[in-house]
Amino acid sequence: MKKLLSIVCGLLTIVLLACHEDVDTSARYVFKESTVASYLENHSQFSEYVRLMKEQPVSDVSKTSVYQLMTAYGCYTCFAPTNDAIQLYLDSLVIKKIIPEASWDAFPNERTKDSIRAVIVLNSILDGTKYDRMYFTAEFPKTNEEFEITTMADRKISVTYYKTDLDSLSIDGMCPISKKNRDIETINGFIHEVGYVINPSNETLGSTLHKFSYDFECNLSVMGKMVEACGLIDTLTKVRDERYETLYKTGAFPDFNWQLRSWPIPPPEHRKYGFTLFAETDEFWETTLGKDRREINVEDVQNWVQEQGYYPEAVVDDNYKNPDNLLYQFVTYHLLPQRIPIDKLALHYNEKGFNYKVKNAAPTIPVWAHYVTMGQRRLLRIWESAESQGPYLNRFPKLNNGRTEDYHEKECTEQNQGVRLETGEGSGVVRLINAMIYPINAPIAYTEHVRNELGKVRLRYDSWEFQPEAMNNDMRLTTRTDACWYFSSDPDKQYFDNMTVNSKETRFMLLSGRDQSWPNYQGDEVLAEGVYDITFTCPPVPKTGVYEIRMGVSTYSGTRGICQVYWGPRKDQLVPQGIPVNMQLGGNSANNLLGWEKDSGDEDYDAEVDKKMRNNGFLKGPEYIVASAGGRETNRMNAGATRRIVVRETMSPDVVYYIRFKTVQPDYTTKQLFVDYLEWCPKEVYDNPERPEDIW
Repeated sequence: MKKLLSIVCGLLTIVLLACHEDVDTSARYVFKESTVASYLENHSQFSEYVRLMKEQPVSDVSKTSVYQLMTAYGCYTCFAPTNDAIQLYLDSLVIKKIIPEASWDAFPNERTKDSIRAVIVLNSILDGTKYDRMYFTAEFPKTNEEFEITTMADRKISVTYYKTDLDSLSIDGMCPISKKNRDIETINGFIHEVGYVINPSNETLGSTLHKFSYDFECNLSVMGKMVEACGLIDTLTKVRDERYETLYKTGAFPDFNWQLRSWPIPPPEHRKYGFTLFAETDEFWETTLGKDRREINVEDVQNWVQEQGYYPEAVVDDNYKNPDNLLYQFVTYHLLPQRIPIDKLALHYNEKGFNYKVKNAAPTIPVWAHYVTMGQRRLLRIWESAESQGPYLNRFPKLNNGRTEDYHEKECTEQNQGVRLETGEGSGVVRLINAMIYPINAPIAYTEHVRNELGKVRLRYDSWEFQPEAMNNDMRLTTRTDACWYFSSDPDKQYFDNMTVNSKETRFMLLSGRDQSWPNYQGDEVLAEGVYDITFTCPPVPKTGVYEIRMGVSTYSGTRGICQVYWGPRKDQLVPQGIPVNMQLGGNSANNLLGWEKDSGDEDYDAEVDKKMRNNGFLKGPEYIVASAGGRETNRMNAGATRRIVVRETMSPDVVYYIRFKTVQPDYTTKQLFVDYLEWCPKEVYDNPERPEDIW
């Protein structure tokens, strides 16, 4: 049945790409007097869709129909299925044995009929009103990437461009967009005619891997067996925090009327869970183990992992659900607790030489992220650069990182190449309601070599990298200009697992600096006001050693405050680190207390300036970051963007550390905590007599 449905849908897609080319050739004109609703009403090929829109309420708590919504002001992108497209979808429901015949009268009950109607209508519209964003085809994301805005059913949909005809594209790979009836501009949105109903999968990562474990055609059956053996299926089925949903709908999270904004700052609408799985393919395991995928069992994989010398301290037995078990440790290193879509594997924004305002701009200098894996907390690097020509896992090239060099990759040995992530059409990437699966053709493991390489580099984290919820709920590097979210400080209503607000008087926000020309790493920032007192769970270090923690701060606002930093392994007994941090003190401060000077071009003199600043507990900002799209002034050249050393201690990878920021000034009503990014820099880097730390 599965093969039959796949073949039928594939044929339908091919046929539909070739048909309906003679319908409504006027569609490329602007219908200035039409709304989305009135345009559809006036074109007979959408009559069934219009009928369903009139019957479908906007939500469970609203009597307003979707049709009524489409008559009102807004920013809507409507992928409108034709009557034929809806009939084809009903045909597919017959194949699936949901209904006995392709008719709306054939549904077994009203509940099933209502759910199918909701699928058709709510997944066909992107509501960009909050974003002030609607899409015509020239602004669609790149192939295989998702729209940032979800459908009205709160689902993500993606775009596929067919290589044989770049003008042919579809939604989610099987809903073709008409070549002639697209980019229809109305008063309140764009309409694109589609030849099939958009129907994103409701499968979770847990349910999918359970099916994969006995589906030998999926090419991921071995990974499915391993995840199931480790007892992770239930964990990977989580979609969203239903308690938060209830609290949000009952008004437990009011908007925050911030005095520095002329509009209220809303709380997040959802608290979704998410996962990313990097999975070796069945083809890899067949080649590696010399067995057919149907015969490979988890013991075979565990024996192979042991032979490679991975995780030598792990327990080797058949209790795979034990976190100390070798297979469990191998599998969980492949899992991240956040759903990372293709376009956010590498977060390109304001790295030097990159212009995010140029559509499909090519990567320049390297972009990276160091994620904390599930299971035992370990670091997994995702890397992309001009030279890598795509994203990689655990890639460690040598860089041109001298003071006058360009920070591009110089060379990369075979041992440090890492594992390539294929993401294009035909890559086998799996999109699920709560997860992404990226097939890989080489193994990944937290080997001694990986740990040593990570221990040789400065680990820079955007302040929002610590919070998986930010990625799972579309807050990371949003394209929304000046987007903000406000988070409750009530101890019973806190949003983040890796952060604790210790004071109810804390007003805590996430701000996006998109298009604001702020000198912030990746644009966004942590901001808190009031009697703020917050504690972050730190990412692990890769190996035991002495590390510095640096705090990236810009001093542009007169509302920056003074905070005391605490750090340590006991969350309830953190130790104060040095004197309080004055976040208004920068290279542009009176009397130049930091010793900041603009680079002169004399490398020896500039190095001496750097040493003087270090003696004062400061560093210049990184050469890596620029403030504006395509800008030339880097944070190193910017006197107001500096780093301050807040911790210098011996740290162990087996210990969980915490960092706390607490206000220490009486004028707390307007003074802010500002954290742009944090760096963990090993002594081997910052105190290397042969090769000083680079300026990047």
